[in-house]
Amino acid sequence: MNNIFDIKRFGNYFLYDLRRAKNNFGLSLLIMGLIPVILYVVYLLLSLLSGKGVNLMPDAMKFAGVLAVLFVVIFGAGAKMYGFVTEKRAGSDFLMLPASTTEKWLSLVLMVCIVLPVVFFVLLLLSDGLMSLIFPNTYGNRLLDPGFTRDMLSGMLDEDGVGLNLPALLFCSWCENILAFTLGALCFKRAKVAKTLLCLFVFGMVLSTLLVITSGTSHIDTDRLMTFFDNPDTALSFVNWTINIIYALIIGGLLWGTWYRLRTIKH
Repeated sequence: MNNIFDIKRFGNYFLYDLRRAKNNFGLSLLIMGLIPVILYVVYLLLSLLSGKGVNLMPDAMKFAGVLAVLFVVIFGAGAKMYGFVTEKRAGSDFLMLPASTTEKWLSLVLMVCIVLPVVFFVLLLLSDGLMSLIFPNTYGNRLLDPGFTRDMLSGMLDEDGVGLNLPALLFCSWCENILAFTLGALCFKRAKVAKTLLCLFVFGMVLSTLLVITSGTSHIDTDRLMTFFDNPDTALSFVNWTINIIYALIIGGLLWGTWYRLRTIKH
């Protein structure tokens, strides 16, 4: 059992992995977490240079900035934090670390699925909130309103206890995307993000083709669909089960893929 998982050894490795992640991606993550501040400074400079004075910063600009850095983190974090594994020298050093494959895999999963989003969104919340507090007349309201976040964390349940849990959906969506690009970073030596995007595109095309072949048609029977969804309980139950199964299959497959890749790395 100690050859597979040892809690003390895992703890030591996790702390080492945390320090390495900070060195490889910490500064980039800090910059992206401060995107509300950066956007405000850019907006302020452009407004002053235009000679029109400083007006209220558009919410659309803040939203676009946050959305852009979210994509950057999802696309690039895995390559920055674990892309070195495919390098000959750094990969060999990685193999020699005193930890089992399971411990390295668990540390990776915790890092990209828990530590990374927590640090990223805390930075966003703090910078967005401080800018709104310090410059209320020009920055405007908080884009990332804690009240809205609190409402999401309570879930979205109806009276019968059947509903969509938005926080869980967002978390699962984060996990499937970050794990996909992290797996790509572990598999490809160069152009990691581009090749991962290409693989996801091809996978989507193949899956769509298989669905059309198995169903026998690409046409959706609208009348039958509306009849099915006339019963809200049945519709919500169907949607919940479908989403849960899809996420379980995708995330489970990605978790196994990252573990298998770590297990089979050889230099």
